[in-house]
Amino acid sequence: MDRVAIMQEYGNSYSVKFLEFTRIYSKDKSIIICIFEGQDEKYFSSRLDLKIGQDKWKGINTGGKKSVLELNDSIMLHPVYKESYFVCFIDHDFEDWFVNPNPDKIYVTNGYSIENSYSTESCFKRVISSEFGINEFNESRIDFHKCINLFNLRFTEFIDKVYIFNCWVKAHRIMERDSKAPKKLNVRNVKITSLVNIQLNSVSAIYDQSDPHSIFKDYEELNLCEEALEEAKLSFKNKENCLVFRGKQQIEFMRIFLMRLKEDRTSKTPSFFSSKGNVMLGLSKDNCISELSQYADTPECLIGFLESVSRIYAV
Repeated sequence: MDRVAIMQEYGNSYSVKFLEFTRIYSKDKSIIICIFEGQDEKYFSSRLDLKIGQDKWKGINTGGKKSVLELNDSIMLHPVYKESYFVCFIDHDFEDWFVNPNPDKIYVTNGYSIENSYSTESCFKRVISSEFGINEFNESRIDFHKCINLFNLRFTEFIDKVYIFNCWVKAHRIMERDSKAPKKLNVRNVKITSLVNIQLNSVSAIYDQSDPHSIFKDYEELNLCEEALEEAKLSFKNKENCLVFRGKQQIEFMRIFLMRLKEDRTSKTPSFFSSKGNVMLGLSKDNCISELSQYADTPECLIGFLESVSRIYAV
């Protein structure tokens, strides 16, 4: 591990984040300290401002779910800090077996992650209304309905094409739970362009859906337990896969699909839209969470959690 990597790991370590917590607390004991596992503050920020107040909270990015839970445990056991105002936000991930140890202070996403709130029809409607100037009541109402139908068709295809990928990842997570996995599965480096080709007229798979090695090439002798794979498949049965599938691929689907629509909408001779129009929306792969945050869904369970926090701490 090089020096930069070592420093990054140290910077995200539990002890450093606990120190950051104590500094915030010592400066203002009335502040609600919000502990996040990653870049999720980009999604939660505006929602916290709305329900709690812009100057009523401070965020800590721990760099991982495990660190969030460790911080929660340490704070709750501390004779002084257990009385502090703090809440935690973590992803559900594929861990159906996870039991929330502190529901009053820990919010667990209703889907795999907060990114799943970006890949819904309702989010899509908000984007094309605000960014494309297309809604169900104005002069572009025909294009609006065409866009909704197209989104649903392509997203359904996308979900179908990434189904087995999600089964593989969850099966390996189950194996880790049962101490049957020899090492971690490198999922973060899996690019959506390794899985599917997203166009306006179709979404097609470009990976070998019969061979996990087609995606996880750096994992030698990747043997998924049949029992784990079956458990994974059963866990997805009768579920809203748009919620329970891995969110990072889904928000990337939304980004690419919107950019495909923009290309057509702004072209001199659109093939999908009835006329040319201006679209200023620009989405980057690394910061899409921020750029689309205002349009993403806010689940009822999150609204309830934040309202409860507001009441408890009387902010």
